[in-house]
Amino acid sequence: MIKTFDCALIGMGISGVLLARKLASMGLHVAVFHDDKPIKTSFAESLPASINPLLARLGLHPYLHHSAHFPCSGTYSSWGSVVLKQPDVERALQQKPGWKVDKSYLISQLVEDLPEAVVMFGKVSGLEQQRAYWQISSKNHMGEAVQVSARFVADASGRQGYLPRALNIPRHYFDKLMAFVVNVPSVKIAQLQHPVLVEAQQHCWSLVSQVSEKSTMLAIFSNQTSPDFERYSAFENWYEVSEKSIYFKQFIKKNIHVPVRKVNASSHICSQLTGRNWLMLGDAAMSFDPLSSHGMTTAMYMADKAGEAIAQYFSGKSQGLDDYSEQMTSIYNTYLNELVERYNGEQRWSSEPFWQSKQSINVSNECALVY
Repeated sequence: MIKTFDCALIGMGISGVLLARKLASMGLHVAVFHDDKPIKTSFAESLPASINPLLARLGLHPYLHHSAHFPCSGTYSSWGSVVLKQPDVERALQQKPGWKVDKSYLISQLVEDLPEAVVMFGKVSGLEQQRAYWQISSKNHMGEAVQVSARFVADASGRQGYLPRALNIPRHYFDKLMAFVVNVPSVKIAQLQHPVLVEAQQHCWSLVSQVSEKSTMLAIFSNQTSPDFERYSAFENWYEVSEKSIYFKQFIKKNIHVPVRKVNASSHICSQLTGRNWLMLGDAAMSFDPLSSHGMTTAMYMADKAGEAIAQYFSGKSQGLDDYSEQMTSIYNTYLNELVERYNGEQRWSSEPFWQSKQSINVSNECALVY
């Protein structure tokens, strides 16, 4: 028996769950397909103060008033010099501050509140595009094979992306950045009122981001050509390879053993973001260097705009999909320009391969491939 839905959504990251909420609020029947693998690493995401109007529009503030999330006045930075640049705390206090968000926990909060119009299935095992609908194979919560028919498909399946592979849509990569991530017991540093820190190093840059009172995320970002690249895979090496850092090494406790997770952190965008009855959002559509702090913010914004575009599609106005694609591509091109400018703000190691690879991206030529 084939189950029929208005929209099929692949993926249940932050963009996926927000889009599912929005589509259901519009009265659409939504099938969600996701690979329910547990995430062992907690990623602490920073949201700027400027996102508060979007959070209000999406109805997310009640979820953020939980101990898993907390207000944050900004990021400390050692970039371009040894001087520690502090966030403008006074300005942050005069307006609504940004947020530190435990993304995995926020997603679990939102999933728990999904309405009955959203039906969950396992991962996609087959997908076929027909003339006016999609046919999708999967399994239900009982592990039984099911066939689903949907008039529209939205891909929010993360960097691996399902539709780019199914439809042979090329991706344009702008670097080969990799992240090495650990969760460690929190360390208090006198100079930092709250530990959110970015620090440039000779062959990489590093990030400290508090997850909770007891846990902090540490991350090192580098290319495969870095002389220390393989050593980053073992936390036991982190203090030594970061010994010349001033701040980051203070968060590395010696003689503890924690697993290191290796994550793709490169920047990419698909050459096509929408089609006749489909679109992509989140990292499936385009991904961001964590240095930009654009990732989660843009994922939320894309979910909001994707919902509007799909609503227009179901009302017979396909122009909404073209407008969505054009707007997201414009956002991405602006991001690339800002990213190159940020990397060029660090000139202490401009002769090193890592920094040269970040400071010499030809944005104009690359962007000509995008849209």
